[in-house]
Amino acid sequence: MTVDDMYKICQYAINKAQNGSLTPSEFNLLVEQAQNSWADYLIGEFQQYQYQRAQSRVSYGQNSNVRQRLQPFIYNTNLTVDVNGFVQYPGDYLQYDAMWTMYGFQRIRWTAQDKLYSMYNSQIDPVQSNPIFMIEDNGMRFFPNNIAAARMSYIKKPTRIYWGFTIDGNGRKVYSPALSEQPKWSDLDLLEIIARILKLTGVNLKDGDVLQYANSIIQQGQ
Repeated sequence: MTVDDMYKICQYAINKAQNGSLTPSEFNLLVEQAQNSWADYLIGEFQQYQYQRAQSRVSYGQNSNVRQRLQPFIYNTNLTVDVNGFVQYPGDYLQYDAMWTMYGFQRIRWTAQDKLYSMYNSQIDPVQSNPIFMIEDNGMRFFPNNIAAARMSYIKKPTRIYWGFTIDGNGRKVYSPALSEQPKWSDLDLLEIIARILKLTGVNLKDGDVLQYANSIIQQGQ
């Protein structure tokens, strides 16, 4: 599904609901909010955490299906750690997935601030041979601080979805693939994102309705 398909489906649904219209600028604004909302839902919204449960109802670590949906945004990178054991987050960082030493696949364990003392001073798993890291406001801090480098798998922020256009001889905005930025999500995820866009415009549809509209637009090429 292209960004143009997404825009047409939204326009079609809004027209069917007699709920006004959706301009390109409004669509481009709402699609960013909608895809960030969907990514947040898959990662595990804080609002979904339940009393005495350590996990939200849905989170990317729970099963392969959720993880596969986020796969277009799971990246690996090498980290250069400074002499104080600190490294800033990559510019597109959203959440860490896994951490290893630079060579091989020895896991670097995450620790919370309140567990740092006991893990740092552990005689069973000394940090010199079993390094640990801690998440801070602007980056990550490693122990021992002379680790120098590490490898990280992380979830990056979803890439921008943008409906680009040119102006025709009548002053109308015409879709331009060259000026657009296409979604990386699967079609199933895009239906969820479209539903969120429509909800933001005041149109609430069931999943089946969104799929029906999507099939109609794509098959008819409207």
